Amino acid sequence: MTRRFRSTRKFDKQFEQLDLKTQKQAEKALELFISDASHPSLRYKKIQGTDNFYEIRVNRSVRIIVEVTSEENDQIKTLYIIGIHDSVFPPK
Repeated sequence: MTRRFRSTRKFDKQFEQLDLKTQKQAEKALELFISDASHPSLRYKKIQGTDNFYEIRVNRSVRIIVEVTSEENDQIKTLYIIGIHDSVFPPK
């Protein structure tokens, strides 16, 4: 199975708006995610009530939302959004 990674324009904009320290933390989390998505520090898990969306923990307050889809023998992971937990997961 081939794995491909891409990001949305929204993700790219949100990433650029993060402070430098958080950007570095996010880059580290993404490198880890690409090499080993099951690493415990990422707390990679499926978002309840969705079919294809998962969250990655960058630090105590920042999350990355990833959409995972499959096409033939490819698994595509799209970096969907990044932000503070409460902005990524609005209150119900």
